[in-house]
Amino acid sequence: MAQLSFVKSLRFRLSWITSVVVFGIGGVALGAVYLALLSAIRKTTVTQHVITGGQAFDLNGATVLFPEIEEQKIRTLESLFRELVLNQVAGMVLIAVLVLFVLSIIVGWFAAGRALRPVGRITAVAKEIEATDLTRRIRLEGPPDELTEMAGTFDAMLDRLDRAFRAQRELLAQTSHDLRTPLAVIRSNVEVVLDDTEATVEDWRETGELVSRATDRMGRMIEELLAVARLDVGEVVMVSVDLADVARQVAVDWAARVDAASVTIDLTDGSAPIEGDRTTIDRAVDNLIENALRMSPAGSVLEIGTGLVEGWAYLAVADEGPGIDPALVDGTVEGRGLGLAIVREVARLHHGRLTSLTRPGGGAVLILWLPSDGDATREPPGEALASVYE
Repeated sequence: MAQLSFVKSLRFRLSWITSVVVFGIGGVALGAVYLALLSAIRKTTVTQHVITGGQAFDLNGATVLFPEIEEQKIRTLESLFRELVLNQVAGMVLIAVLVLFVLSIIVGWFAAGRALRPVGRITAVAKEIEATDLTRRIRLEGPPDELTEMAGTFDAMLDRLDRAFRAQRELLAQTSHDLRTPLAVIRSNVEVVLDDTEATVEDWRETGELVSRATDRMGRMIEELLAVARLDVGEVVMVSVDLADVARQVAVDWAARVDAASVTIDLTDGSAPIEGDRTTIDRAVDNLIENALRMSPAGSVLEIGTGLVEGWAYLAVADEGPGIDPALVDGTVEGRGLGLAIVREVARLHHGRLTSLTRPGGGAVLILWLPSDGDATREPPGEALASVYE
């Protein structure tokens, strides 16, 4: 089995291909030399001339004087000499071909090993990587050839997988925490009423209302998680969505709550077409608005803007609150609530990003970037909106 595996290896096949090419070219070259030499020797003849006092023979232009010898003996000697030379040349060519064959195999084996050395490094790193540790990188150095490009592509893939796994772990941890809180509230309040032998109908009513609010909150969380899960497994159909339409609809839906908080909405709805799932995008934008409204003081303006920059569609929500830590936005620091975690997950599943800007005059700008042209390999122009939301 080991021998069979060795024969099937890429290095073995490349070495044989290299040796066949080298041997073939060398064999053809030696064969051509032998044929040229054979033709030249066979054309070499002795021409008889009758000269006074003896015989002169012209050997390819050189005149040599001999004693009187029969021409037939000269021809026989010439033929024997030619065959002797040709046999020696044929033997040397055969030995050269055999040596060339062995050398071609050795050269092919080492050349293939040299060429495949980066592939071995890539394979070793891939074997060491586990689903829980995606920090290893190949970082292959060398000329910008196909193997270096492949290693760079592999490293980029690991970066995306690492971000995805970190986002999922964070979402799972945040979900566990947020679901545990309403459950604890429900349990503690029910136990208090159950232990109170003098509990009145009004006490039970208040407990029931509290349980109802807690279950509503849990229901919303579960709906958000289910929507993200359906998007993650590809059970939704991507359709054409304009973020400007989403922003206008959100402004209408949140009008009553915004008025109740004494906050004004300023909408700038530039066209921002994308391909995505409208339900999860609506959920992500709702979370951004809810987060901004919670931070906005009474009498302030909550700005919502959409547009298109360098192939990226964006939806920005700006408030005049105390600001937000960028680490909370990108998920490097755990925050409270599932809101931003859901937004980051929706952005990731749409191959987008969630970024933030700090306003010099106070407040924060959260920007949902989604690729409009389908190319998510480049980074969104993060500072492109800095001058817009100063």
